Amino acid sequence: MHVPTRQLLPGRKWRVGSGWALRSVLALLLLAGMQPARALTPLPDASPAFFAGEWAGLAEQGGYCYLTLDADGTGIVLIDGGSGDWLGARLRWHNDRQSLQVDQITPLALSAQRRVMPLPAFTVRTGLNQSLALGWSKASPGCLLQKIAATGRHLQRARTAIQDLPASASR
Repeated sequence: MHVPTRQLLPGRKWRVGSGWALRSVLALLLLAGMQPARALTPLPDASPAFFAGEWAGLAEQGGYCYLTLDADGTGIVLIDGGSGDWLGARLRWHNDRQSLQVDQITPLALSAQRRVMPLPAFTVRTGLNQSLALGWSKASPGCLLQKIAATGRHLQRARTAIQDLPASASR
């Protein structure tokens, strides 16, 4: 039996009954129906609200760090090296695509009554999982800060998980 062929391209022969036309139409319909892929992660947040709030964390040898960032781009940092005396400074900051940028540091005035000493310089780096790394000297590794509200939510989840354990597993 002879199957009729068509020559579309030089040197290539297609059989009329091979279904190439149907496959071509289906491929075109599939391509026409596809939409551009959407990003799986959101675009970086540049609003001040992303970092605004209270942040706290611990340093080595009993140190404690506290940072409050207001949505207007101002904030205060306090560092207790473990002795009960605070080093402190005011700061101006902005959010550069989910990276905290410190624009200005103003050391707090010395106050013997409040046990506050000026903090002339420090660094803040954005970490993983919405954490901040605060450093103030080469001798200290600094503090890893987390938002107090997020820490409270994690604490509640942990308490709930412990309560949900069977009686024999929680001991």
